[in-house]
Amino acid sequence: MKRSLRSGSRGFTLIEIMLVVGIITVLMGSAIFMLTGNLEFAKEKRAEGDMQALVTQIRLYEMKNSGRRLGNGGLQALVDQKLLERLPLDPWGNPYGYKADSAAPKGFFLYSFGPDGKDDGGGNDDIVYGKQK
Repeated sequence: MKRSLRSGSRGFTLIEIMLVVGIITVLMGSAIFMLTGNLEFAKEKRAEGDMQALVTQIRLYEMKNSGRRLGNGGLQALVDQKLLERLPLDPWGNPYGYKADSAAPKGFFLYSFGPDGKDDGGGNDDIVYGKQK
């Protein structure tokens, strides 16, 4: 027994399929738009977490070196003393900065240039740890 295709067989029309694809595209576009702002927020929080970890390593360096602070080499001294395997990069791919500052509560501050990758002296979009605001 052979089945013959009837002209009234059930299935989806091209218009129905295109409508579903269009709705999915709109939903995906709005989801991406909503998540974009959260991505920058997450990068900022990751930078703050990285800097907190660096502060821990800086304090360990000071303890190992009888209270002596990092010198002009800055964070590179942590790699030289084998406290870090390599210097981390911020979420935007730039190295973290270190500046000794006796006016800072910890005697130094760490910073990331932020999304624009420019040193704004701790202003604008720079993310700074250890500097009074």
